[in-house]
Amino acid sequence: MKLSEMLHKTEGKIFFVGVSLTILSFLGIFFIYLNSVEFGSQIVGIIGTHLLFGRAAGLAFGYAVHLGQLDIIVVNILIEVILVLLIYPLFVFSYENLFEIKFLNAFFRKVETFKNNHYDKFDQYGIYGLFLFVWLPFWMTGPVVGAIIGFLIGLRHRTIIVVVTLGTSFAIIIWALFLNELSSFLLTFGSSAIWVLLLIIVAVTLLLKLKRKD
Repeated sequence: MKLSEMLHKTEGKIFFVGVSLTILSFLGIFFIYLNSVEFGSQIVGIIGTHLLFGRAAGLAFGYAVHLGQLDIIVVNILIEVILVLLIYPLFVFSYENLFEIKFLNAFFRKVETFKNNHYDKFDQYGIYGLFLFVWLPFWMTGPVVGAIIGFLIGLRHRTIIVVVTLGTSFAIIIWALFLNELSSFLLTFGSSAIWVLLLIIVAVTLLLKLKRKD
């Protein structure tokens, strides 16, 4: 199938939106750097920390560098939404054998195995179960995995995108409110205490990743 034909499919349009948002985000960061190198570096720091260690670490980094709460929330939500818009349609293309994405194959297989092991629960609760799955901060949960599972249980593309976006947005807002209160408390022990919290979150994330590989 030609690229133009793929982009006319619903999943192709989703991927196009994801690429467009990615480009706009890079341009936004570029213009932020032109006005404030410090602010731009903080935004890049959140993005890198989130991508490497997850939403909790990304949020904690934002509070550690004293960014405003709205900035922290918006950036972290944008990261997860873009990841869904990029990776979800790639999975659909791969699932429909339109092309193979080798570096994502192992991840896709893990998600499909997870879905098969818990199919009854997802099938029983539908979009409500999918929302909770994306919202709850447990292993193998999150918007990208949730979107793929939504497809595998037969939900429509539009429903999937709306549900996972709402789920991850609520999750990030709740995490942000919690970490804001926690960081305010930790500041009573000194400004370095927030960085200690970030290191703990990163260490726990790495331990969980190592445990999964065993």
